[in-house]
Amino acid sequence: MAGKKSRNSFTGTGLNPEEIKWGKKQFNNYKEHYHIDQLSDLQLLEELVYREALQERYKKRIAEIDTKNVTAGGKKQSSSYLVTDMNENLEQILILKDKLGLFETKQDNDGYATITRLKQKFNIWLDENQASRTLRCPHCSQMIMLRIRTDAWEAKKHPFFKDLILSNKALWKLYKEGKITKENVAEVLGVAPDYISWLEKKIYSKDSDYTSK
Repeated sequence: MAGKKSRNSFTGTGLNPEEIKWGKKQFNNYKEHYHIDQLSDLQLLEELVYREALQERYKKRIAEIDTKNVTAGGKKQSSSYLVTDMNENLEQILILKDKLGLFETKQDNDGYATITRLKQKFNIWLDENQASRTLRCPHCSQMIMLRIRTDAWEAKKHPFFKDLILSNKALWKLYKEGKITKENVAEVLGVAPDYISWLEKKIYSKDSDYTSK
């Protein structure tokens, strides 16, 4: 394989351009929906999407053979070997999905793993923002974060406040999708579960982006 493989993008070595284009979209969808960011998981995801592309190739080839057999007047071509290969490939797809925890039942029950990843990301954010200060803007009264530069402070919108309320948009989205529990959200924010109930009732209940679960 030529070039250095990216940790965060699909390469699709051995696939045709159309399959690579499909694979990149599938890879990104998996990565975003299941929050896959560990190097070992990304490598497994690359293999999974590659095999899924092959599965589609098998299906198309079998359909082509069956179509030709319908119109053929002479000896017909067998597609049984392709069916065997397709079934073996499907077994590998199921194994890879299980390793990545992509089955809905496992994903729903794996709240601990999800919250662990969230806490890891939050700790990384803390490490990267040691030289920062949180305060209320004197003009708009919103919570902002000051990040130091070599020549001045840089003001940015604070990621863990909605207006003046402690919360996080991505965290709340995961909660409303049922991927983490109320207790998980409380643990990340460092508050009691009752605070999450208060957020839902007083802050997010009128926000259409967060009311559906």
